[in-house]
Amino acid sequence: MTALNSINRLLLLGLILIPALYRAPVARAQVDGPVYVVLEGDSYWAIADTFKVTIPDLLAANGFSANHIINPGDRLVIPGYEGIHGTLSIQTVELGETLATLALRTGVPADTLLRLNRLVNPERLYAGQAMIILEPEEGAADVTRWETGRMLSLSAGTPLVALAAAEGKNPWELTSLNTLSSQADQFSGQSLLTVGGDFPLRAWPTPLEDIQFRSLPLVQGKTGEIFITLSGDAQVAGTLGDWNLNFRELGERLATLQGIHATAAPRTYPFQVTVTLADGRTRVFEQDVLLISGNYPQEADLKVPPETLDPQTIAAESEQTRAIIAPFSEERFWDGLFLAPASKGITSLFGNRRSYNNGAYYSFHAGVDYAGRDKDPFYAPAAGRVIFTGPLTICGNATIIDHGWGVYSRYCHQHTIKVQVGEMVQPGQEIGLIGRTGRVDGPHLHWEIWVGGVQVNPLQWLEEVFP
Repeated sequence: MTALNSINRLLLLGLILIPALYRAPVARAQVDGPVYVVLEGDSYWAIADTFKVTIPDLLAANGFSANHIINPGDRLVIPGYEGIHGTLSIQTVELGETLATLALRTGVPADTLLRLNRLVNPERLYAGQAMIILEPEEGAADVTRWETGRMLSLSAGTPLVALAAAEGKNPWELTSLNTLSSQADQFSGQSLLTVGGDFPLRAWPTPLEDIQFRSLPLVQGKTGEIFITLSGDAQVAGTLGDWNLNFRELGERLATLQGIHATAAPRTYPFQVTVTLADGRTRVFEQDVLLISGNYPQEADLKVPPETLDPQTIAAESEQTRAIIAPFSEERFWDGLFLAPASKGITSLFGNRRSYNNGAYYSFHAGVDYAGRDKDPFYAPAAGRVIFTGPLTICGNATIIDHGWGVYSRYCHQHTIKVQVGEMVQPGQEIGLIGRTGRVDGPHLHWEIWVGGVQVNPLQWLEEVFP
């Protein structure tokens, strides 16, 4: 009798627990709209932010409860795009792309791109911008996608039909591509887009054939690199924000390097290239470029000699260093990857926000610190010419090497300097001994890389070949 009662109690408990453990799937709301395939690392917050919707609306559109978990590969309906069908993805706007060229490259009509991205100023896409792209549904009619093309300028008195004939294009095709009201809707000097050919589909004015950044968006504290290809002889000048760019020949292209300051505000910066032709005429390309945060952390408070924190001393030493590294050497001395100047491990990374003697986090670490004992040797990371040696208040005993093309390296806190101004050094050559001079809390080597007058992360130069 006791055993039977126990069995009955277990059966009763099971009937109570089963409904609690089993949850019927929630039916997806019937929302008309495109879908997004969840990627590794995605979250509701990130997806909602990307598509400019609220998390409650996103949950409701998919019939999910507040505690529903998404996984890579899940397909989410994105509300707010009723009448649009297909799969949404994110692509980065490339330098030289316009709404017209992006529509041609992706096969997505310009008006659909406008709606998907809720663009406020469609005339000014910026390089590095994340754009929502629509992949058509299975079974949908194929769309034409163009990967190549170029911008052509109408000379004075040249009608569109003559330009079309010279390019082997239908004049009506050029009219449609450039959203002209008619073949007569033109003016001398206007740039017209044409598709096909051997060039990437970009809005370059002739004689520019291509402009490439090493990577976009730009990142605080990194080295930016830009390449330009021309179709003929011309002089090139450029700016990125407030920085003047020095382009130099590199094979069949022009190249320039520019450091991005570790505290530069994350936003878009104007990029401009001016090409001066042999006859004095100029062509200008302009587009904003996105700069994002380097996500540098704060370090623990450091204890250093108070005299090294004097604002006037800091300003004077900074001005002295900038004057030393201001010249632009036409010859490039280095080749390939840089070598690490020391080998006992890194104790502090570039870009970390710093506080000294319980002060505010108003500064950042402008180099990389390597561990070492007093009088441990360190070495040149690349070929170059020594342009400064001597004592500084903050940097201590210092050496500065010019590697050419606006690239410099600086070595601080030395016990002993083992090179002289004017000396050419080679990769791996011993150039000094580690010490504890200047603003320090113990012996170590502080190593900096300057590019275009800006301190950048030296570790990038150990991992990537420039140019």
